[in-house]
Amino acid sequence: LNFLHLLSSEAVQNITFHCLNTPVWPEGPSEATVRFRAWNGQIFDAGGQLRPEVVVNDCEIQDGQWHQTLFTFRSQDLHLLPIVNIHNLPPSEPGKQYLLEVGPVCFL
Repeated sequence: LNFLHLLSSEAVQNITFHCLNTPVWPEGPSEATVRFRAWNGQIFDAGGQLRPEVVVNDCEIQDGQWHQTLFTFRSQDLHLLPIVNIHNLPPSEPGKQYLLEVGPVCFL
């Protein structure tokens, strides 16, 4: 991984939550927001200095159908990616589900 860091100028990674009645990224800072731990230990979250780009945020819709929230992490600080952990995931409850799709890191 260090070799890729040396040869690249930017890194990009996508993480998608597929949700059924489970919000994961409320509008504005919240204790219920998921947090992402970067390769170097820093945290991406809604109220912090590092924030992911939220491309789609349809998990707020709670109508009994599957929706998705798509996060894009893009950085010129190559030691931020890949995302190595996700904190504050929604609790399991009847009628609420989510699937997590973690994409590869693209070093550009």
